[in-house]
Amino acid sequence: MNLPDIIDLFIQAVRSGEDVSIDSFASRFPKHEEELKDILPMALMLEGIQMPNSDETVAFAPELPNIPEQIGAYKIIREIGHGGMSAVYEVFDAKANRAAALKVHRMPQAVREAEILKKLHHENIIAFYDTGTQDDVVYTVMEFVDGSSLDKTNWKTLFPGKTPDQAAALIILQSARGLAYAHSQGVIHRDIKPANILLTKSGDVRLSDFDLAGGEGAPDVPPSGGTMKYMAPECLVAQPGPAAISPKVDQYSLGKTFLDMLDEQDSSPDLLAIARRAMTLIPSNRFESLDEMADAIEDWLKKSSEANG
Repeated sequence: MNLPDIIDLFIQAVRSGEDVSIDSFASRFPKHEEELKDILPMALMLEGIQMPNSDETVAFAPELPNIPEQIGAYKIIREIGHGGMSAVYEVFDAKANRAAALKVHRMPQAVREAEILKKLHHENIIAFYDTGTQDDVVYTVMEFVDGSSLDKTNWKTLFPGKTPDQAAALIILQSARGLAYAHSQGVIHRDIKPANILLTKSGDVRLSDFDLAGGEGAPDVPPSGGTMKYMAPECLVAQPGPAAISPKVDQYSLGKTFLDMLDEQDSSPDLLAIARRAMTLIPSNRFESLDEMADAIEDWLKKSSEANG
């Protein structure tokens, strides 16, 4: 079991109420024991989790404000998701006469996402519409995706006539192209995971949640954070260096997402090899870029289609 999976196992154990201490859990994995003792407290903080029977709070963000029935020109319809730093609502945009997604931020500095999305115009990245503040409610308005995130969708049914391998490849291919474009604009996502890959009902990908994005195209230094299970090894150190804000970080996260979608026993060895190469521990041994990874997936899809007639 690799380090990110071990960290995720710990997070899930704590969430489920298991009586486990950091030291006792780390001792189960002698090879990574010392690293885990350093990393697990940070993992709890980033995930906003308080250890059972602990007087120490690890929550680091204030409560979300109460949301009125209408914000500006946007009528609130329903909540469609929430995370550690924000909540997202389906709204009706009266001015544009369309549905939209309105994201309410926990921390005002999270509006940096709006500055990043303004410069990204790609079919596989969620579109930016508007941003503003009303009664201390900081919000960003984006494209409404009529579908769900990868982790909440039976994605295998979105591509009629395609095998599960082909469906997975098509989703990761689109994600890789969107990320490659973001990288060309100097933006590193830094939190790629199934929950941040939105899928329309026709299987089109929209990458979302650029709150933690960094790189030359970001307006400032990104806040610390990420999702442990999908974080590249170079991010899981006490003092991450420049490698922690690199396109190779997104590649690792996307590779992990891809591997989770594939079947270790039944999936194509070629696809498994692509996912594993993207997750190579040494960044220089991964694909040169996400476009190169996407090309490899595209080649596999072409050969797969030809083989199936």
